[in-house]
Amino acid sequence: MKILSVILSVVMLSALANAQVVPILDLKVGGLLGGVKNGKFVDAKTAFKDLKANSEYTLYSLAGGMSQDDLQITISAPDAPCEEFYGVSGDLETKEGIAIGTGAKWKVLPREVKQTSLTDKTYLGIVGGILKLKGLPNAKARIEQAVRVDLDGDGTEEVLISATSYASNPQPSAKAGDYSFILLRKIVGGKAQNIIISEQYIKKAIEFGAPTKFEISSVGDLNGDGKMEIIIYDAYYEGSGATVYEMKNNKPTKVLESGCGV
Repeated sequence: MKILSVILSVVMLSALANAQVVPILDLKVGGLLGGVKNGKFVDAKTAFKDLKANSEYTLYSLAGGMSQDDLQITISAPDAPCEEFYGVSGDLETKEGIAIGTGAKWKVLPREVKQTSLTDKTYLGIVGGILKLKGLPNAKARIEQAVRVDLDGDGTEEVLISATSYASNPQPSAKAGDYSFILLRKIVGGKAQNIIISEQYIKKAIEFGAPTKFEISSVGDLNGDGKMEIIIYDAYYEGSGATVYEMKNNKPTKVLESGCGV
């Protein structure tokens, strides 16, 4: 029995050692975020070293769910000026959402993502309240994205909101009262809590700087643990990035990121 146990242990360790990384891409930023190996997140540099030459991907968008299964995408090594950015290229029908290597054997979208009204009075009121708390009492509440989804599988849906004053990508200048933030509204202990994931508020006018706009790129179970991570895209003048957050003890924790800018 001891010999058999040792043999099985060796076989299992060998299988883990040979496991391929499952790459994760953000299509809006056009870069490799990193990957998952043996259920653990690994950064872009580590994931790139372990990629297969002809990896295939499945695309997931915030609005439309799964599309373009088994798509081949090329990932390039970093180059100046973005020396830590692994860019992606391929015959893409969209530059929205994320792409996951088809080596992922779990359900990336275990629960439905539902679009929510951008003019809901309750949510606009919540956004307006946050702006007042952040020192922008005269800023107009504007919601650009709003979705409902049960992130942790407890049967209760959370609400993700992207609120911003920017109608398009920011320019180098910004006026007082401009803002952009991502809000997660979640029931904690029977009460609704507003959890800010990413944020920027302009209290004084900027002539030349890096005002940032945040968007919800996608959500999905990226490592197969049954809980869905949140992928946030950010854009500023001459640059952009994407960050993956997982919720730990009701707090957003950064696990992967990618970006390029000058």
